Amino acid sequence: MKRKKSHKLKSKEDRILLIVENSEADFFNQYFKQYLQEHHHISIDCEPSGRANKCEIANGNRMTKRIREALERERYKAVFLMLDLKTKCHTSENTHTCLVELKREYLPRYKVEKNFSSQFYLFVVCNEIESWFLTIDKETNNVHKNHKKELMEFLKVKSEPQIVQKMIKELKGGKYQLDFSKNSSLEYFVEKLKVFN
Repeated sequence: MKRKKSHKLKSKEDRILLIVENSEADFFNQYFKQYLQEHHHISIDCEPSGRANKCEIANGNRMTKRIREALERERYKAVFLMLDLKTKCHTSENTHTCLVELKREYLPRYKVEKNFSSQFYLFVVCNEIESWFLTIDKETNNVHKNHKKELMEFLKVKSEPQIVQKMIKELKGGKYQLDFSKNSSLEYFVEKLKVFN
C-alpha cells in the first residue's frame, strides 16, 4: 500500500498576509509589496478574499478558516483583513459612514482563537483603497467623494479595472509616487504593519 505524501508547508513567519476585497490584490502584489520591502523592510503576501471577482470578506466561516490556516499552519506573523469603508462586499449598497460601526459589525464574524487574536487585524480603509492613489496628485489632495470617477478622469481610463492597472504602470514607471502625508489611512496602514515587523 502506497503511503500518501505529506505536504509540508514552508513557514512564512517573516511575512504578513493581507486578505483584500479582490481587485486590490493586483495593486499590492504588483507594486505595494515591493515598495513596502524596499522602503520599510516589511514583507507581505496578498490574496483576494474570493474567486471569480466575488468578494468573500463578509463570509465569516470562510475568512475564519483562512485566518486560522494562515496563522496556525503557514505561520504568518500576522493576518490583516482589509476592506473599504465604502465596501459593497455583502450588499449592492454601501451603508457605512463610520469606521467604528463597520468594525463592530464585521469583527464578530471572524472567530479567531484567543491565542491568535493579537496577530489578527481588521483594517478598514477610510473611504476606498482608490483614495490612496489620489495622493499622487498635488491638486486634488484627496478631497473628492467619488474617488473612482475622479481617478478615471485623471488617468483617462473608462473602467474600474483599468484604474489599478494604469496606476501600477505609472507608479512603476516613476511618473507618479504615493504621498503618505496626504492620506491618514495610508499612513496609518503602514504604521500598523510596522507593529508586526
